[in-house]
Amino acid sequence: MFAHFPGTARRIAVALLAAMALVVGACTRPVERQFRVQDDGALVGLPQQVSGGYAIEPHDVNGDGWPDLLISHHGAGAELYMNEPGPDGMRVFRVAFRFVDTIHHRPDRHDCAWGDVNQDGREDLYCAKGAHGGTEEKWNELWIQQPDGTFVDRAHAYGVEDIWGRARHPAFLNLNGDRYPDLFIGNHEPRRDGRPTPNRTFINVHGVRFKEVRVGLTGPVGSHCVQVVDVNHDGRDDLLLCGDRRLRLYVRQPDGPLFVNRAARYGVHPVLAFWARIVDVNGDGRGDLVVEQTHRLTVQLGRPDGHFGPPVYSMELEKGHGFAVGDIDGRGGPDLLAVQGCVNDRNIDDILLLNDGTGRDWTREPIPEDTPGCGDAAAAVDFNRDGKADLIVLNGNGGNDPGPDQLLTIGGGRPSRSQA
Repeated sequence: MFAHFPGTARRIAVALLAAMALVVGACTRPVERQFRVQDDGALVGLPQQVSGGYAIEPHDVNGDGWPDLLISHHGAGAELYMNEPGPDGMRVFRVAFRFVDTIHHRPDRHDCAWGDVNQDGREDLYCAKGAHGGTEEKWNELWIQQPDGTFVDRAHAYGVEDIWGRARHPAFLNLNGDRYPDLFIGNHEPRRDGRPTPNRTFINVHGVRFKEVRVGLTGPVGSHCVQVVDVNHDGRDDLLLCGDRRLRLYVRQPDGPLFVNRAARYGVHPVLAFWARIVDVNGDGRGDLVVEQTHRLTVQLGRPDGHFGPPVYSMELEKGHGFAVGDIDGRGGPDLLAVQGCVNDRNIDDILLLNDGTGRDWTREPIPEDTPGCGDAAAAVDFNRDGKADLIVLNGNGGNDPGPDQLLTIGGGRPSRSQA
């Protein structure tokens, strides 16, 4: 088409047409994503074929400023992974201690909670144990950290074995205002043999033993999830509990140590929830309520009057099995990862929702799919301290083939190097 142009003019015309084509192509091609979510679990040292996942408890165990991980594998023990620099300067997780059950022929460990029980400056660990469907005695564990970084089980000496409880989720909280952390044990119910299995509370007596007390948190109501939170900002601990029949919000009363379920007063719906958390998702300084049921995830924003408003976001799920909240992309505020379990022996893909900052608008972001195993639990942790959350996901639930422990992150193929 440029045959009749002089040579120089023809070359200029061809160049102009090529430039125009590039502009048009840039306008019509999909914009390339600035980031992608990848699974760096194997790179950072997490196990890749694990059965029996249950819970993750991130915590800076040794006080070096780097988050460590306690991973509890149902039926397969628990491991403490310390966050350490690798030989090439990259951060990795290394197993520092294995919590071995020397009493049961089959470990039935569930969730655990960190707390400095004896106030010696070293973090201790309380682990809840099941009772094989409520057919046997069992012994919960209280692992007291020793000066050399090892742990010794002192549950019997401290009086917190709770031999008949079908324990699921424990939590340390402050019941009496002193510096020693007190203990809540959330138990599943009922037992098959008919023995009582209520939730229990214990006062920590000067760091040397626990004494069981009744402060309104006991009773056979179950425990799918537990969160200690100051919902009314009065400086005292309250408790969000996923009971076996409905979601409960226990609030400390101003005239004494007793707790009362104030779910209705705060706008917490009495649904059967698998997981729930009060967390600020829109940056206004007020706690918002995220609730996951088996087939639905909802977000309720906190209002100035202290109530949670009606759901501003709702999404259907196939098999909700826990979630994590953390700002994975470093913009827009806390994001949500909804973990899904198995349906007909197929692991349903997890769902990552990016927050626009308002808590009302969430955009689904692609993540690695077709993961083996069955999704079980997740937790957010800034593994490499780059200001963005990394998401730890367990896939060992159920009887499927073993699945990996994942670390979902935004990066370029390798974990970040140590930050000074």
